[in-house]
Amino acid sequence: MKEKVEIILKAVTNAFDAFKSGFKTGITSDELFKPFLKSLHDDLGEYEILYDYIWGEDSLNIDGVSKGYIPKAGDTVIMDISVGKDGVWCDICRTFFVGGASDEQAHVFELIKQSIKMGEEKLKAGTCAGELYKAVNSAYEADGKVLVHHAGHKIGESALMEPRFVSENSAKIEANNIYTIESGFYEKFGIRLENDYFVSCDKTENLFEKYMSLDIREYELNEKEN
Repeated sequence: MKEKVEIILKAVTNAFDAFKSGFKTGITSDELFKPFLKSLHDDLGEYEILYDYIWGEDSLNIDGVSKGYIPKAGDTVIMDISVGKDGVWCDICRTFFVGGASDEQAHVFELIKQSIKMGEEKLKAGTCAGELYKAVNSAYEADGKVLVHHAGHKIGESALMEPRFVSENSAKIEANNIYTIESGFYEKFGIRLENDYFVSCDKTENLFEKYMSLDIREYELNEKEN
């Protein structure tokens, strides 16, 4: 399963690159998403997809799709992408910034990035799902905030599987499975990040950051000059 997920993740990476390269001002969110979908089809052929694609003020909602929206400077766009191929699914989220991130957006991005690192330290076989949530949320608590949704979940045969990482879940993380760590904040603007991990008996491997790191400079949306 791990190898199949990595094939899908590489295709999603290429699709994110196509989205960034195809960004233009003055056109709708629907048109801006077309290069992403075309790239996935070019790499994978037939596939299944579920997604949140949320621009501007819509990004204050945890899920949804922005239709007919004209992006403007200062917007964030949350792209939470689940792709299935041959019975195997990934689930990845990245947030992009039109014209680059403001100081406030950059602060929240770094907070979310730190919360994911806190979760990574706990993502091991035998850890309770609730402990994973508490580790991710601890970064928020240190900043006077709270994570308002789950901190991740199992994936594989579908895009969203139990256990979800919520505070009171005593289910254990099991070896030889794939899990996400997912973290987001939604006040004034929305930012969400999510990685996929393969958990074995003795280590945890981040399957996506080798393709797309959490360097905020990678997530600037600027129109390319001809």
